[in-house]
Amino acid sequence: MNGRLTEAVVLAAGEGRRLRPLTTFQPKPMLPVANRPVVEYVLDALFESGIERVVVVVGHRADRIQSHLSATYPDADIEFVHQDTRLGSGHALLLAEELVTGPFVVCNGDNVVDADIVLKALERFSTTDSVATIAVAESDTPEEYGVVVEDNGRIADIDEHAVDSEGYLVNAGVYVFDDAVFEALRRTPPHDGETRLPDVIHYLDGHVTSVLVNGGWLDPSHPWGLLSVTETLLARRHDDAVAASARVHERALLGDHVVVGDDCDVGPGAVVSGGSCLQNNVSVGANSVIERSILSTDARVGAGVVLRDSVVGPGATVGDGVVSPGGRADVILEGRLYTDRRLGSIIGDRAEVGANVTLTAGSRVGAEAVVGPGTVLHGDVRERVEVTH
Repeated sequence: MNGRLTEAVVLAAGEGRRLRPLTTFQPKPMLPVANRPVVEYVLDALFESGIERVVVVVGHRADRIQSHLSATYPDADIEFVHQDTRLGSGHALLLAEELVTGPFVVCNGDNVVDADIVLKALERFSTTDSVATIAVAESDTPEEYGVVVEDNGRIADIDEHAVDSEGYLVNAGVYVFDDAVFEALRRTPPHDGETRLPDVIHYLDGHVTSVLVNGGWLDPSHPWGLLSVTETLLARRHDDAVAASARVHERALLGDHVVVGDDCDVGPGAVVSGGSCLQNNVSVGANSVIERSILSTDARVGAGVVLRDSVVGPGATVGDGVVSPGGRADVILEGRLYTDRRLGSIIGDRAEVGANVTLTAGSRVGAEAVVGPGTVLHGDVRERVEVTH
């Protein structure tokens, strides 16, 4: 490889349908894990690895990503390109063709990665005769990802629909390509109307190598993943995670591995325990219990509430005495059944859950929906729908 590689493309146009209703009004790369949007972890990893210029491909709710990244990285060289139609990750990369000169890094904008992953991929690419390098990781659920079939460090295939996945590795969503990838993408046939970036390996002229990157790759692609990734990241923190402007009552109890954002208000007798995040301007009423849950910006949680393994979207209201006890559930996302997942409830943006509601494991309340007092909710409530019994 001639010279130092300094450019990257971040693919951040996806809609995140499996995370609805949390992605109704915000793109998946902007969902918070440990009180930071996922895409920030990606950009930090790139800049720490010596990348100097980043092209971000945006699509769903693009303005949210653009305004946030422009404000967060005011001095960075970041350029945005729009994918207006959902035509796949390969098509998204093609849109950046005129903005980069190879070789360059490509990262999915909706996975948490660290600088070590990027550096390992760069080193593998630069020390082999490959036309591309793909980071791979071990996974407890490889059937949910592109399963990588490799031979002595060279990739032979990425099976997007593997059934027998025992012992396989998965695609971690960090790549290094030279600019021959663009011509190869033009030769890559679409699948169900979308050109998928992993499929390009069959159309590249040359060896594709892999590098194993266990440890620094975390994927919040499902609601339970959002919770488990947050829990993992909080467990790694060693700093004081309570904002100076937060008001925590002297009779409230905050456990270890908790983060409380700016202007939050935690009432007397409230307990916020491990793996929980309160974003900014969140209020938690007296004697409520928040356990391994995410409360998004401007969320309001009343008194005597119990929330376990749950996510409350921005601006949502949870009335007094609401119980979301958590546990294990079978969940259907985008027509696919996921069995025995640890998930309480998901409450979408600006939804209202009335007093003394019970939210059973796996239930979801759509954005701007209303659940009336005393309801026992099983399953899903669509956005902007009112349920009164």
